[in-house]
Amino acid sequence: MAAMAYDRLRPTTRGRVDELLRVHPDIALLAENVDVNTAAGIREVFLRASVWPDRIRGDARFWRETDPNATATPLLPGFPTMASRDGWHYLTRSFSTDGTRTLTLTEPNVTTAFPAMAESLRDKAVPSSVRAYNLSWIIHIVGDLHQPVHGTSRSSVAHPEGDAGANRVWVQLPGFERDSINLHAVWDGWLGRPSRTLPLDDVAAALARDLPMADGQPDDALTIPQGAALAATVRSWADESAALARYVAYDIPPRTGSAPPVLTDAYVAQGTRIARQRLALSAYRLAAVIEAQLGS
Repeated sequence: MAAMAYDRLRPTTRGRVDELLRVHPDIALLAENVDVNTAAGIREVFLRASVWPDRIRGDARFWRETDPNATATPLLPGFPTMASRDGWHYLTRSFSTDGTRTLTLTEPNVTTAFPAMAESLRDKAVPSSVRAYNLSWIIHIVGDLHQPVHGTSRSSVAHPEGDAGANRVWVQLPGFERDSINLHAVWDGWLGRPSRTLPLDDVAAALARDLPMADGQPDDALTIPQGAALAATVRSWADESAALARYVAYDIPPRTGSAPPVLTDAYVAQGTRIARQRLALSAYRLAAVIEAQLGS
């Protein structure tokens, strides 16, 4: 997603993105073994920034604000907070098919936090390091919200407080019936490269070629709204994911014995197709958000 979005940016916009990333408060980690003053190096930093919010979840410099027993860690230079923002990777809400009480979406949440982060990108009153920090989160959030089981979970008698976005639902993939995997990981992994020797950019190029965004469509660059309207737009992206989760991702065979159910070949084919579509769409929307804030 990050590769597709970065390559879609206009040169002037890309230059402003590069300038911000060079002052990211965690640039030492993001730029390890690359030269940020080269086009290839700073592009690699953008790609690494897309997964940086995941990398810090196990980093001792940061603390989990979702843990009531956690102690805040010292604020380091350039950071607005050392909280790991664990609650920004998904939306805590649920649906039920057996009458179990559902979890309603509360505020603030990642969709309500998103507009201020996005609009900070062009606000010169905000320190550049904070704007760069926000940019890495914007990249990550757009990707997460397009993955169906990041948008909801299922409440049931077995999981009255929800199943943590299918993290507590165990299945087996066809051909690997002796290995169980949680359903969330299945949807996270649909687009895993068939071989680690296949360049990531080849995967991105194939997606861009097979699933192009036509000019002038509603998600194209300068039609992204601002303020409360942006919050509603981002919420709609998550709502799309929630619908796909409820009616596709959770539509798995019932457990018939002690072993987790085996997903069908048809389920795998449909899941892969949807994942490709969602990833391409997230890339185009991410580019649109960045262009709207940093474009000329």
